[in-house]
This record gives sequence, structure tokens and C-alpha cells, in this order.
Amino acid sequence: MAIIENQPTTSKQTKATRERFERDIIRGDKPPYYLVPEVYEKNTGMSYKNFDLPYNAGRCTVSWPNNKMQFEWRLANG
Repeated sequence: MAIIENQPTTSKQTKATRERFERDIIRGDKPPYYLVPEVYEKNTGMSYKNFDLPYNAGRCTVSWPNNKMQFEWRLANG
């Protein structure tokens, strides 16, 4: 039986998924509930968090040196 994956059909869809994720993280007024850097760092001791995005858009490591969000992307299976 074939494994069903939620893969985007184009690189454009992958790019759109990643851009939307980044925009949600750095929206102006406050961080999203699932990533408040000060709280996350206090609870885990880590100054980064990994996110696996749907539709095979990849894994993103979000870090916040000097209170500026940075994004590092890797392939979902790489």
C-alpha cells in the first residue's frame, strides 16, 4: 500500500507555506501563543525551537538572537 503524503505540487506552494509561517511568527504586536521566546527559553533553557511544517514544506529552526527572529530551513526528510 502506498504511503500518502501531504506534498505541495509546486515549489510555489512550499514557498507560500514557509512565508506564511514566518509572517505569523514575526507579526508586529506580539508573538504567537506557541512561541513566546522569553517563556520558552525560561522553561526549556533553549534559545531556539524547531517546527515541522505541513505539506512537506520542511523543518524550520527559529532562533532569536538579540530579540530578532531568524529562520533556518531544512527539507522535511533531510
